[in-house]
Amino acid sequence: MQTPTHAILALALLAKNGDTKRNRIILAGSLIPDLFIYICWIWLSAHGLSQETIWNEIYFQSSVQFWSGFSNSIPMYSALALLGYTQRKTKWGLLLLVFALAALSHMATDFPFHAEDAHQHFWPLTTWKFHSPLSYWDSNHYGRIVGGFETLLALSCIALLLKRLTGKKTQTVLKIFFGLYLLSLIVRLSFWFGFLGG
Repeated sequence: MQTPTHAILALALLAKNGDTKRNRIILAGSLIPDLFIYICWIWLSAHGLSQETIWNEIYFQSSVQFWSGFSNSIPMYSALALLGYTQRKTKWGLLLLVFALAALSHMATDFPFHAEDAHQHFWPLTTWKFHSPLSYWDSNHYGRIVGGFETLLALSCIALLLKRLTGKKTQTVLKIFFGLYLLSLIVRLSFWFGFLGG
């Protein structure tokens, strides 16, 4: 899934109205699995490497795969969730729990939708990857269809969050994202109707 959708889904699952610290921790947990790859992409792009080189060559190098596996490790975040759960009556324990659950929600929706670019989700126990027949972006693996479902999921989660989170700034940001996802859906539908009509 796209990184913003991970964040929207995690917030829909875990956010509480008025609990700013909790909601920020959820946001951080949902984004951290993709953080390394974004830093890597920005750094390499700034040094003049082409997108083709970054995604078709460097992305698959062992050092990049190591850090990608580390930041997408289901065992690691599960251990953090367990620790947080045992200490959930403390503030730090509860925040650790929701952070880890947000990261795990990211992995739960990445695992079935990465094909050739799959992560080592069970690092450090194994470097095995599940190469799904489905992809959130690759049209050779039904990316357009999966992307359509992702857009609908994001719109549904944002609608839920608009009812739950009442802060003015939060409402504004959610409405902007709702508009962007709605525009994405319209573009997708236009493509499909145009394709089917041709």
